[in-house]
Amino acid sequence: MPINPSPETGYQAPNNPILRLAFKILCVIAVSRESLDHWEDTKKKEWKDHVSIMVNRFQNTNITAGLVLATATLFLSSVPPIEHLMAYNFSISYIFAMVSFGAALLSVISGSAVLVIYETSTAHKDMETLKRMPRHQVIALLLWLAYPSVCLSIASCCLFVSIFIACFWSGNSTVNTITVLACLAFLSNGGLTLYVFSVVGEKRVDDQKSLTHTSC
Repeated sequence: MPINPSPETGYQAPNNPILRLAFKILCVIAVSRESLDHWEDTKKKEWKDHVSIMVNRFQNTNITAGLVLATATLFLSSVPPIEHLMAYNFSISYIFAMVSFGAALLSVISGSAVLVIYETSTAHKDMETLKRMPRHQVIALLLWLAYPSVCLSIASCCLFVSIFIACFWSGNSTVNTITVLACLAFLSNGGLTLYVFSVVGEKRVDDQKSLTHTSC
């Protein structure tokens, strides 16, 4: 008789390849790891180190979101001093600045809430309930943890687009050249980020061969 595979637990990745990839991306955004295997034993030192890393990350996210919020506020509440170099009073540029302001504010609020609740809840000695949570509760928890980072990413991108539009529509050739170079640098950084994310942790063929020879 065929042996049935072991049922999935809530904190483990789904068997479906697409859902597995989505779950992996969500884990990276939420807990800075590709899986939730560290939930297996929350009494080890590894769990305490992870909690410390996450608290530092949330604090850094709040600081960065505050800087983006302050910059967006400056654009929304001031008049361009030299309009022919950076005309951020255009309607499209202003709309992106408004979106950036809202997303940064959400990042600060949600980040503060996550920091307080996460740090308080993980102070308990027994966190074994995490690995017994059903799938929908695990997804909800990961989305809650990822919310500040997602809002910060949206705020940063919208602020960059707002500045790009303001500078590119200035009509100054020097400013336009600098703006295009900055946009290329921004896109190349995004491409490098995706490349590094796909390469780091990938198992090599040579490593697999060496493991095979060692086992033999």
